[in-house]
Amino acid sequence: MDDFRAVLVVDAERFSAHRDADLPDVHLEIRRVLAAACADSGLRGVWDDVRFMESTGDGILAVLPHEAVPALIDPFPRRLQDALAESAPRLRARGLRLRLRVALHVGLVDDERVDAPGISTAVIDACRLLDSAPLRRALDRSDPEVTFAALLISADLFTAYVRGGRSSLRESQFEEVQVQVKQYDRSAYLYVPVPSRTERPDDDEPPAEERAAPPPPPPSGTSISGITISGDGTQNAFGNTVGGDLRQDRR
Repeated sequence: MDDFRAVLVVDAERFSAHRDADLPDVHLEIRRVLAAACADSGLRGVWDDVRFMESTGDGILAVLPHEAVPALIDPFPRRLQDALAESAPRLRARGLRLRLRVALHVGLVDDERVDAPGISTAVIDACRLLDSAPLRRALDRSDPEVTFAALLISADLFTAYVRGGRSSLRESQFEEVQVQVKQYDRSAYLYVPVPSRTERPDDDEPPAEERAAPPPPPPSGTSISGITISGDGTQNAFGNTVGGDLRQDRR
């Protein structure tokens, strides 16, 4: 039976950049920090009893009770940031790294159907949020030693919980963004618990070293028999009579 559920989707930045032998350990660390963040957010029992959870390889998709939404908006992202920051030195010592993108949505989901659990528009929409350019840029343009998590929530959740005063977070802590993934084209709201910036070229502009200087403009004027006639103002030349500011460059 379809019921309103919270849909939480998480994936790791640059997961496939790790060695193949390290991928299982990174995935297990994702599960560990998620469980720790839920426990610190008052959701330990909810996480332990989740009915539908599956691995996406580089992340997790979980369907949780609708009542968990307030805690998933806050303090869960902050607790996840804390858990990731705490584990970063240990992972770094092994040559590993972990930063997480998180998307949260709500909708009708059947999480008990044996043959096709968790298949719904709400789950698809949550995955679109997770795959969006604004959420990816939130980590791409941040300091990897400072910012470890970024959250994107649907406009419905933002309106009901943040704008509606059902969260301790304020509207000013979110950035409205446009999500365009396949047929999905809607606004959403980005929250980064510990924001930072890193110096990177703009996505739409090539790096400075790849930007060649523009070629010099071609000489203006008229070329006759290898002689270029150019100048400022009005020039004319008829026979041996020349008017205006005229220069000759023999080539």
